Amino acid sequence: MEKEKWVEIARTGTFTDSAGRNQTFTQANLDAIAAGYDPDRRDAPLVFGHPKSDAAPAFGWVERLKSEGGKLFAQFAHVPGEVRELVAKKHYRHVSISLMPDRVTLRHVALLGAAQPAIDGLRAVELKDGSDSICVDFAEAAATIKGEHRMNPEELQKQIIQLQDQLAKLTEENAALKKQVADARAAADTADAAKTNAEKQVESVNAEFSAYRGKVEGEKREERVNALVKAGKLKPADREKVLNFAAKLAEQNGSIDFAAPDGKKESLTLEEHYLRELEAAPVDERFVNFSAAPSHAADAVPSYTSDEMAAKL
Repeated sequence: MEKEKWVEIARTGTFTDSAGRNQTFTQANLDAIAAGYDPDRRDAPLVFGHPKSDAAPAFGWVERLKSEGGKLFAQFAHVPGEVRELVAKKHYRHVSISLMPDRVTLRHVALLGAAQPAIDGLRAVELKDGSDSICVDFAEAAATIKGEHRMNPEELQKQIIQLQDQLAKLTEENAALKKQVADARAAADTADAAKTNAEKQVESVNAEFSAYRGKVEGEKREERVNALVKAGKLKPADREKVLNFAAKLAEQNGSIDFAAPDGKKESLTLEEHYLRELEAAPVDERFVNFSAAPSHAADAVPSYTSDEMAAKL
């Protein structure tokens, strides 16, 4: 433990002493302790724990004190190598100080953390008025002697508050993200429902249009087939068969390409090509008037004689 090394031994704040009393130290209190320390008049020893006997050994001596930044620092002298090694190995991690009842005179500085080591040749400590002393554990690591920093309660409290603020912000952000996800899912569900509804409407319209177009095409198909029967190009008995076949052809996607009389290329559906072939067929005179009302119908006038019918057959 080098002489020039300043070690933090106290700081501002409120602490509980060994008697369970609250002890508050301000910057002015620390300044008074540092200013009033005179090792020539009364030097404070470095000890292990808070000794109860005047015969307890010293493991070093406080040579100087200084107060700055809300902390009280000490320089030690005559610290054995064995003590430095124990501190370096973290056997003694905390520092505590003992003050005289005036709360200004430093009585001793204690290393806390293990039993007193067996080291020979150490100077005895003469402790006076020890029963009335004030011992305060500032819970500061003695490893600070080797330059290792440990946070004090105020720093820990500050860090806890910062962590709590961060946690609150993260919780808020998490809630906002969850709401965004929920809103996005709700919007997606609404969009899916709208899409499904639109698809159903399209299907319904397509079905209605297909039915309407089928009805119109069916009516046109019947008109053309009836015209074939009336023109004598189709036997009445074949009417339904031709209608069904033409309807089947209408369901096919195929087409037939051929050259029109004007030389242009024309593409016809299978149904149209079939009906045009029937319409282009020669007239069978035997069936020209079969579409007329039967002769036995009321008030009907025969359009041909039996001799004419016999001649046709």
